[in-house]
Amino acid sequence: MTANTPRQRMTEKRRQHIFSENCTGHNVAPCCICERLIHRHNDRWIVEHKRALALLGADTNTNCGPAHYECAQVKTHTEDLPRIRKAKRQQEAATPRYVHDTHTLEDMAPPRPKKRQLTTPEGSSYDWKLRRYVKADPHVENR
Repeated sequence: MTANTPRQRMTEKRRQHIFSENCTGHNVAPCCICERLIHRHNDRWIVEHKRALALLGADTNTNCGPAHYECAQVKTHTEDLPRIRKAKRQQEAATPRYVHDTHTLEDMAPPRPKKRQLTTPEGSSYDWKLRRYVKADPHVENR
């Protein structure tokens, strides 16, 4: 499966900011799952990602909302985890299992050496002392 969205640290300040963004009254916000009211200091609540990070949901405050702890547990186990498992199965089915499924014979052949771009100039030979090509003198014998 493609990589999950990296999870940022959920600081207390960020947690309270997400709750405050969703507040409808003084220290009261609706649960993002069941819409019942959550009292900031009286109820047990967590910050729930509306679209799970494993399903490529963004880790932004707009994708998060306050939720009752019990509602979040039910959502995670009945909605998110089955969808994550299904996505992983689909990803696994789409990837080939064997090398010969992905490569042709040309891909598996050893790489051919590149042909030299430079050619020997016609009528010349390489002089090792001068380290360059020189015109061959027809009157001088090759040593």
